Amino acid sequence: MTSSPAVTAPAERVRPLELFFDLVFVFTITQVAGVLTAAPTVDGLGRTVALLAIIWWMYGGYAWLTNALDLARPGPRLLLLTGMAAYFVMSLAVPRFFDEGPFGLILGLAYLAVVLVHTAGFIGTSGHRGISRLGPLNIVSALIVVAAGIVPPQARTWVLLGAVALEALSPVIAGIGGFAIGAGHFVERHGLALIILLGESIIAVGTVASELGDVLRVVVGSVLALVVSAGVWWVYFEREERDSERLLDAMPPQRRGRAALLSFGYAYLAMITGVTMAAVGMKKAVTYFTTPLHDFELWLLPLGLALYLAGLAAFHRALAPVWEWTRLVAAVAVLLCVPAGLLAGGWLMLLVAGLVLAGVVVVSRTPGLNET
Repeated sequence: MTSSPAVTAPAERVRPLELFFDLVFVFTITQVAGVLTAAPTVDGLGRTVALLAIIWWMYGGYAWLTNALDLARPGPRLLLLTGMAAYFVMSLAVPRFFDEGPFGLILGLAYLAVVLVHTAGFIGTSGHRGISRLGPLNIVSALIVVAAGIVPPQARTWVLLGAVALEALSPVIAGIGGFAIGAGHFVERHGLALIILLGESIIAVGTVASELGDVLRVVVGSVLALVVSAGVWWVYFEREERDSERLLDAMPPQRRGRAALLSFGYAYLAMITGVTMAAVGMKKAVTYFTTPLHDFELWLLPLGLALYLAGLAAFHRALAPVWEWTRLVAAVAVLLCVPAGLLAGGWLMLLVAGLVLAGVVVVSRTPGLNET
């Protein structure tokens, strides 16, 4: 007779090792942002989105995994550290993934290792039945990423998008039953990733301002960028994070998995992508602080904030039966940054963005004005 796997209850709060893992994840995101900074074009954005999508998919996978792992034991700890090492190698290969040379294959193999560790981690947990269906599709998508690292650089974005499409469709193909979710842990884990990413964006803007050495950029530019980052933080952490835990916890277990996938998976990807684009856009706004912006650099900040706000609206809708129209209206209003950047430069772009986000905060704190 064989014994059944030792199933643990879902974790309710984030453990220190998970926060350590998140630091490596956010470093990977900043490496991806570097791809867009180096090539602020439509093609550069396509590369960035493709990389962010596969990276976020497995970050989400590890959030589901650690929700089921007992990290008090050495075995699960070593497993998570192994996945973290693979993530770190992958991050180091990101800046050269689209160049000739070995780094494309290195990223692909590191990503495959991330996926294999993730799949193996569910053995003996409450999610072992769920991963038996979803894991093979994750491995196939990782093999596509490996193939992307082998094909000529000009074709890599398109191959990566094939992996993205398979990952996005895999819950539809395999289903998401069999995974237990601790609402408190799940919400806190994703919120920590977002706040660390916002912190990294502030550091990046401050570094650019300091390197330029202009007092106006260092003081005024950095403060305006901080106001924008604070607005991004406020519209989520003022109420959305707390409400999402309450709403997710109140759902029947059979609905919770789908709601978590739609909100913390797909909608959160839009939010993370938006924050990454906005961070690069803020760096460009500080660089061209008193000079009009042109080309695609002009669009990075407004499109990033618009994507973040639209993603936040979709996030709320996935958990509650209402739309928060304030976010959708603001996603359109923030496009006023475009004429501001054309007319006066980065300082006016940052000011307009800060005012729009401040308006969202004020309206969101007024009962009855933002939901329908």
